[in-house]
Amino acid sequence: MSQYGYSDTATASRASVGVGVLVLDDAGLLLLRHDGQRDRCHRLPGGPQPTGDTLSESAVRAVEEQTGVRVEITGLIGVYSDDSQPWSTELAVCFRGRPVGGRLRTDRARWVEPERPAELALPAGSRAVVEHCVDESEPYFT
Repeated sequence: MSQYGYSDTATASRASVGVGVLVLDDAGLLLLRHDGQRDRCHRLPGGPQPTGDTLSESAVRAVEEQTGVRVEITGLIGVYSDDSQPWSTELAVCFRGRPVGGRLRTDRARWVEPERPAELALPAGSRAVVEHCVDESEPYFT
C-alpha cells in the first residue's frame, strides 16, 4: 500500500473494463449485433478492452470486428457497472458513434429503429444504454 491507501501499481490487479458503442446512422437507425439468429440475443457492439488499447480504439475495433461497420466515436453515453451476469465486465464505458465506412455483415448484425429494442431480445444493460442515449444529453454514471 502507498502512503495514500492505494495499492502500488506493481501489485494492483486491473479491473475488467469493457466498451460498448451505440451507433446511429444518418437515418437514425441503431446498429445491433446478434448471435446469427436474427430475433434472438441482440446486443450493442462492444467487448473487453485489450491491454495496450485506449477505450476508443477498443470500441472502434469491436464494432468493426463484430458488425463489419467502421465507426467514428462521437461522444460518451455513460459509465456502467453491473456484475450480475457472468459475462459482464466490472466496468463498461459506452460511447455514441456514427458509421464512416465498412460493409454490414448481415449474418452478425442489423440496423433497427431505435424504438424496436423493446421488441427484441435485448439485455437490460443494452436497453438501458439505448434509453440513456435517447433521453439524456449528459453522460450517465452508475
